[in-house]
Amino acid sequence: MKTMSADIDRMLCFAAVAEHGSFTAAAAALGCSKAHVSRQVAELEQALGAQLLLRTTRRLSLTALGHRHAEDVGRLRAAYDEARQRVAAERDEVRGVLRITTATTFGEVFLVDLVRDFMARHPQVDVEIDTSIVVRDLFDGRWDFAFRITRVIDERLVARAVGVVREIAVAAPALLAGREPPRRPADLGPLPALRNSHFSDDAEWVFVRGGDSGTVRPHARLAINNFAALQRAAERGVGMARLPYYLVRDALAEGRLVRLLPDWEIAQLPMALVHPQRRHPTRLQQAFRSFALAWFEAPERQALLR
Repeated sequence: MKTMSADIDRMLCFAAVAEHGSFTAAAAALGCSKAHVSRQVAELEQALGAQLLLRTTRRLSLTALGHRHAEDVGRLRAAYDEARQRVAAERDEVRGVLRITTATTFGEVFLVDLVRDFMARHPQVDVEIDTSIVVRDLFDGRWDFAFRITRVIDERLVARAVGVVREIAVAAPALLAGREPPRRPADLGPLPALRNSHFSDDAEWVFVRGGDSGTVRPHARLAINNFAALQRAAERGVGMARLPYYLVRDALAEGRLVRLLPDWEIAQLPMALVHPQRRHPTRLQQAFRSFALAWFEAPERQALLR
């Protein structure tokens, strides 16, 4: 039993170093000394007979074998955390650490308020939010939930719709000054545009109105992979942009942006709460799933996601 306990300690120390990128940060996360973490990782490498980390005076990185072992240890740690949370689930209180990943702008607009309300109801819960343009792997055991904008969901995931993301074409009033208001998609052609370089389909904008449709390939003077930066550039008159309604509603109301072709729609994209299929979800996971789905049904959120 003592040997197993030592092995677990070594693996947890290595997992923390792999996650945080340094012995110092790993030690802070684990609440122990840097020397202890370094010693445990060195003993793990000795026990395995393999080098897991490349150490220089300036940086620390994983070897190829270290990457694979970090993934294996991550799954073990997730199983360990799940086992502990199942024990906690026997109690009346919802408690533990909840980890959520989502697209950057959606997280900035919605997740802070959602998580604030959830933590207010469950004071024994801590939450970690990851906002990124990178789609995180939900099968590595690190993330409990993701909010994703997509039409195609991996069949191994469970998805529940929370709304739709409606994109609209917008521009600053200064960019439109002295021009005839565009009435059809083709009228947008002469306008300079901004492109979201994170999406391969953003180079072509498809509009629909009833049974009619129109496509435009605007000349993108500037490409940025972030919605908030695109909005800022649009408000500065650099070019027109295609942005989520939930992001630009206030800018439209305040006159900083104007909607182009208000009688035309761009295809909507479903927004879903997704998670891996679980035979034994923790009480915390069950509580958050129910809370989040109900939270997004509120009229003020549906007004932004419909």
